[in-house]
Amino acid sequence: MLIRFFLIMTLPLVLAACTDAEDASSAGEVVARDGASIYRQYCVVCHSSGAGGAPVVAKENRLHWSHEVEEEGFEAIVREAINGVNAMPPRGGCMDCSDDEIRATVIHMLQLSGAK
Repeated sequence: MLIRFFLIMTLPLVLAACTDAEDASSAGEVVARDGASIYRQYCVVCHSSGAGGAPVVAKENRLHWSHEVEEEGFEAIVREAINGVNAMPPRGGCMDCSDDEIRATVIHMLQLSGAK
């Protein structure tokens, strides 16, 4: 009787925890996140305020980002995002982000900054 009560009470919680992403990945499909959503979840705190010396992502900082791309190259910036640099942890703290997702996030950040 107690077990039945427990199952009845916990079943809604278990079902509520299920998401489409989990269903897709359990079916063998990989669900990639876009750069914008990763930026909002992991990067915006530091890259909107300059915390920890992070370069600010904003149109006002377009020259900085354009210079970085020109001097270091896009691939070098992606490598830094993957490996971490200065106070930024590897993958910006998104340890389950793939290299392609990090690349998409860097592209998103460059677009937000208007980098050329």
